[in-house]
Amino acid sequence: MSFSSAVVMCLLVLTLSFINPSLARSESVSNPPAASEINNLAAALVGAKSEEEQERLLADKHDLMNTSLLAALKALADPFIQKGDYVEAQRIEHIAVRVAERMGDRLALGTALCDLGSAYGRQMTRAVESLNYLQKSLVIFDELGNKQGKARVLQAIGVAYGLQRRNELAVENYEKSLALSEEVGDRNLTALNINSLGLAHSSMGHYELGLQYYQKARKLSEELNDKGLLHIALNNIATYYIAQGRYAEGLDYLHKSLRVIEEMGSAGDRRSLAYKLQNIGLIYRHQGNLDQALTYARRSLEILENINDKFGTANLRNNIGVIYKAQGNYEQALDWFQKSLRGYEELKATPGIARCLNNIGDTYRLQGRMTEAIEPLQKSLQLREENHDRAGIALTLNNLARLYQDQGKNAEMLDVSRRAATLSMEINGREELWDSQDRIGRGLAALGQPVEARQSFLAAINTVESLRREVAGGEQQQQSFLENRLSPWLGMIDLLLSQNETAEALTFAEQSKARVLLDTLQAGRSSLRKSLSPEELKAEEEQRLRLVSLNSQLTTEMRRDKPNAQSLAEVQTSVAKARLEYEDFETKLYVAHPELKVHRGEAPIIKAEEITALLPDAASAILEYVVGDDQTYLFVITKAAGQVEAEVRVYTLPIKRKELVKQTESFRQQLAGRDLGFRVSAAKLYELLLKPADAQLRGKANLVIVPDSTLWDLPFQALLSGANRFLIEDAAIAYAPSLTVLREMTMRRKNHAADNTPATLLALGNPMVANGTSNRAALTLRDGKLDPLPEAEQEVKAVGRLYGASRSKVYIGADAREDRVKSEASNAKILHFATHAMLNNASPMYSHLALAEGNDKEDGLLEAWELMQLNLHADLAVLSACETARGRIGAGEGMIGFSWAMFIAGVPSIVVSQWKVESAGTRDLMVNFHRALISPAVAGKAKPTKTEALRQAALKLMKNPETNHPFYWAGFVLVGDGR
Repeated sequence: MSFSSAVVMCLLVLTLSFINPSLARSESVSNPPAASEINNLAAALVGAKSEEEQERLLADKHDLMNTSLLAALKALADPFIQKGDYVEAQRIEHIAVRVAERMGDRLALGTALCDLGSAYGRQMTRAVESLNYLQKSLVIFDELGNKQGKARVLQAIGVAYGLQRRNELAVENYEKSLALSEEVGDRNLTALNINSLGLAHSSMGHYELGLQYYQKARKLSEELNDKGLLHIALNNIATYYIAQGRYAEGLDYLHKSLRVIEEMGSAGDRRSLAYKLQNIGLIYRHQGNLDQALTYARRSLEILENINDKFGTANLRNNIGVIYKAQGNYEQALDWFQKSLRGYEELKATPGIARCLNNIGDTYRLQGRMTEAIEPLQKSLQLREENHDRAGIALTLNNLARLYQDQGKNAEMLDVSRRAATLSMEINGREELWDSQDRIGRGLAALGQPVEARQSFLAAINTVESLRREVAGGEQQQQSFLENRLSPWLGMIDLLLSQNETAEALTFAEQSKARVLLDTLQAGRSSLRKSLSPEELKAEEEQRLRLVSLNSQLTTEMRRDKPNAQSLAEVQTSVAKARLEYEDFETKLYVAHPELKVHRGEAPIIKAEEITALLPDAASAILEYVVGDDQTYLFVITKAAGQVEAEVRVYTLPIKRKELVKQTESFRQQLAGRDLGFRVSAAKLYELLLKPADAQLRGKANLVIVPDSTLWDLPFQALLSGANRFLIEDAAIAYAPSLTVLREMTMRRKNHAADNTPATLLALGNPMVANGTSNRAALTLRDGKLDPLPEAEQEVKAVGRLYGASRSKVYIGADAREDRVKSEASNAKILHFATHAMLNNASPMYSHLALAEGNDKEDGLLEAWELMQLNLHADLAVLSACETARGRIGAGEGMIGFSWAMFIAGVPSIVVSQWKVESAGTRDLMVNFHRALISPAVAGKAKPTKTEALRQAALKLMKNPETNHPFYWAGFVLVGDGR
């Protein structure tokens, strides 16, 4: 995203009043006219239907023609300037010029001409008229020897040139104005000129110099207590950081700017407020948080529509379209782009027109409308080249490169990508730079230049890594950042495998997975609450309790026998809004406390010898998948008896991502629905995903699977081999987000084991969350229907007996409280929850385990984000409820939901479910799992690992005719360290 199109800069909308004691001629009237008379005459002049009528009014009210009348006319013109209605502003300023001419006051005329020229200067198509009036004004101030007036006109000329993107001329006039303002001691105008020079230099791509001017303007405006300019300078510093991809710093300065506006009270500029909100939304969009981005964009749009800011409204409509495009809602995006385009065309705003055409063309490409895409993209490029908009040119060139790539035109793609990269490097536009570097790599690879392609992919990866370190917020904000930036890694993997560099390709596959999780496991989590001030703690608690209250209202409404649809919808809307506000508040806290920032990118990627150490014996194997758009790679790592080093082989699986998604979800739903026809799908997926590695996997009894993309939803344990055996019959299976993360989890498990203390259990089951009785003739599911779960109660009691009263705490019914988990979970080595769970697909960190409320500070919904904030020391957590293994599959990061939250909280092994599980079968599975887990080694047989214990429990259900369908035994998986 370009600097000019992505970041709304304050284009000096400060209104410069030239009618002040230092410039105006003093009045020699003993009884000056009342202000009401002056204001009435100004209104009448503006409302007159013809110039003749205006002349009659001026003749009749000759005694009222003075600088106060000019000031009243200016007060009527300024709101139209603010709204972008420059034509009406110009009409009023023309009246002011005629008044000044009738007055015979050269000073007043110079001021009126300057105001008129400034009004024309805001329309790029009226540059000639603008400069004509401003030059006339300048001549008058020169004749009068009025240096202060001359300085202000030069500043206005600079603004006019700047709005026309003639930035060299803008700088020349700002510098002249600056010299004069310093000479006459006008420090406010000096500060304004310094800020204006920052804008002009930034627009020319001289960002570092622009920042220096912004910092000077900030310092001087603080000394002058000029809050009107201070909030603009702070905003402009923020836009510099956003354009550089330094999002945390950008957000920090935007919040500083907002605080200044708050201090200004009613004097605050709503237009500037709207633009700041828009910029915050842009940061969230860059970081992949599209819900927050849309919330801020709509807030900004509402303000700009209310004040009738036509240009700002067009900007926001374009930005909302970009968000919908990122969400894949292409028709909705095009609708917003067309609305925006009409607004820009009405204003003759060429840069905005170019921006919309660029977005329309790229949306057509995404829809597969390649022929239609080329024209708007080329027109956008032409307009941006005419305006010398280097950042915008780079953006459109990258979109053209995407189009050429989709059309298989590699030479054309390479050419425009190189042009985009050159421009992006000149202006330090890292977002566009990595994109163009990635596409250069792909073009070079396609044209048979692997060495040069490798260099480009590495450059793109390094650029993305540099951006990743600048993300604002905690883990939840960080995890979405890489989702649409993985292309360089995938390109590098393709290239390396084409060169038979299998081991190195695996290293890059590891670099692309679970990076936020890895950073957190390596560096440790800092406690946000411990770093907050008393005021921040109070505000955080208020936000949290508001969310608790709304959650309680929602739960109450949902549990009614006949919920009121309108009330339910209203509360759901309020809850969604409160969640976004809480997330936003938390992000602000992280920005305000940079000491909490995780050291991203510093955890070393796993080495070959460390991978070997993850294979305890020759009966173990690791399978890591990388899913691309057109094919999938399977890396298989094994170690033969007596071997020191592991063997890495790769298999190319010929299936497109879309087809893999379709087959995976269809199979999962077959098992979740107890479909008896599942075997065909189970065998077909085995043939596709595992059979190519049959020879290497023969005899392997322990498998670690590192899924990718949709494969996180695939129950590998239920795949059927050619021998018509389920995979779990021959092997214990664990899942891991990445091998590097698995290394960290294994180290954590070893550290837990080193203290030699007995395993202590905290178990909660069948909490008191609902009234009524279950229909026992039907399956009782541990889902959002909240039926009583007597089997869950039996489950935790039985598990408690296995561990013994002295080593376990078991809570049921009203005692299975949320506050109890938060206060006691950190002391347990094993956590077990047997309750209902509710999956939130749209916002998986708000998926929850249903518990008893306990007190008015808890709502009984233990949400994933709350789990993530706990400081846990458990070796194992079992979430014996529905769909706890599911969530949102974040490209690169893995499955975002309960298991991810538990990993962040410190638990290295989690047992979770892939569908809505039945309560009685789950009870039997879980009791058998724990029984096997704590069984001692016997007759030379090793103590079962966690994965082996889960396998044994599943096989017992499989052998029972009543529970032999995979629905009963295949739903639970172990994610993390399986030892």
